[in-house]
Amino acid sequence: MRDLIKEAIADLKKGDGFIYVTSDGSKIDLHEAASKGIAVTPVNPKDQVIKKLEAAGLYLNDGRFLNELNELISLVTGNSTASKTSKRRSFTDAEKSKIVEEWKKVEAAGKKTKAAFAREIGVGYQTFINWLRS
Repeated sequence: MRDLIKEAIADLKKGDGFIYVTSDGSKIDLHEAASKGIAVTPVNPKDQVIKKLEAAGLYLNDGRFLNELNELISLVTGNSTASKTSKRRSFTDAEKSKIVEEWKKVEAAGKKTKAAFAREIGVGYQTFINWLRS
């Protein structure tokens, strides 16, 4: 699956806009095909990638599937999507001070980056940096 995803990314990042396939469906460089006299068909790489991913069971054009996949990823990684849809929260000065003190303990232990800590507590990275400066 990982190789399929890497190949899909590589195909989509190519700058020429199309990939070229022979009659048997093999990818070939346009210049190589021309020099060998092989007939090719230009194919939109996005269409090819979608077909390959769907053949592997990844339906990226299905919104419901994507929502379920994102939910699964957030549950497995521990990154809750609830914080993205929840109302913005204000912190009191006392709460900010307590969070900064907690960060100093975490930093001394060398366990996390500032960005990871900010995500964990549900605060934007730049907001957290501003708290550290004040």
